[in-house]
Amino acid sequence: MSLPLNGVRRSVPPTESAPIRRGSKNPRPDATTTSGPEARVTAVVAEGDIFDAALVALVVSAGYDAAVVEPAQLAALRSPAAILVRSAAMLGFVRRVPALRSIRIIFVGNGVAGFDHIRISPRAPSAEEALQRALATVAGPPAPQSPPAFTNRVRLTDRELEILQTYTLGATLRQTSRAHEIAESTVREHYRRVARRYEEAGRPIGNKAQLLVELMNDGWVRP
Repeated sequence: MSLPLNGVRRSVPPTESAPIRRGSKNPRPDATTTSGPEARVTAVVAEGDIFDAALVALVVSAGYDAAVVEPAQLAALRSPAAILVRSAAMLGFVRRVPALRSIRIIFVGNGVAGFDHIRISPRAPSAEEALQRALATVAGPPAPQSPPAFTNRVRLTDRELEILQTYTLGATLRQTSRAHEIAESTVREHYRRVARRYEEAGRPIGNKAQLLVELMNDGWVRP
């Protein structure tokens, strides 16, 4: 597996693309200012699904700042460390933006003919390590990380986490029940029980995409 990587300048994207920061659920107020020459910001091009947040969380967990950026805002970026794309259509779009021609693109997906990529399916146990190497090559070594300080963390049992991790990371109700050899009603009960705990903690859950985000915020799930 080879990766299309070179060193580039790093700065923070504009307010419209405010990054999701480590240890915080809110973007910083002024994303137009840089955090110095050591700033490491990676733009994750939005595809409009739950994996936008999952990929940002994965980049952040590797020690880098990350932002979900809408395609329409790409031309306004100020030399991000790298741009992460997940589809052939978005790759083509990014490559047609003149202002981004000097920025390195990391393709995380099933590949496009003639373009190196990090394969993530059907089975790719080394994908996370490949992404970390790609980021290190582009943005330099990751910033030192302190142990996360979780506030208002909702507790899960090992069994709840095992089942809900499968469910929130993309499996259907039926696929989850088959994977864990339980009834679909049992999967629903685990979901409802954990969702109720989050509601009691003042963090209501409306669907499994929101549950995935909260599980990642609490450090229970890594994408």
